[in-house]
Amino acid sequence: MQKLNLSINNFAGLVYEARFDDNDEEAEQKLAENIKKQLQRKTTKEEVLDSYLDILTEQPSYQALNLDKVRSQFVSHSCLNDEITIDLTELSGELDN
Repeated sequence: MQKLNLSINNFAGLVYEARFDDNDEEAEQKLAENIKKQLQRKTTKEEVLDSYLDILTEQPSYQALNLDKVRSQFVSHSCLNDEITIDLTELSGELDN
């Protein structure tokens, strides 16, 4: 958000726009307050943060930065059996920590 010069309020506007079809400034402000709390908490679910990253990476201003960063995501493949997939998932979790 800093690289994009986005305040929490601006970011909340992007999130609100991505999720809803209406224009409700009060709801947008409430969302901004929730996002601010979520970004400060260590217990915020990873899925929530990932959804915010998805919205950020779709912004033309993000893409214009050419950060050469690709968001990783698991893609199942028939060449990986269940045991290998589980092992790789555990390894990935350890590397994240």
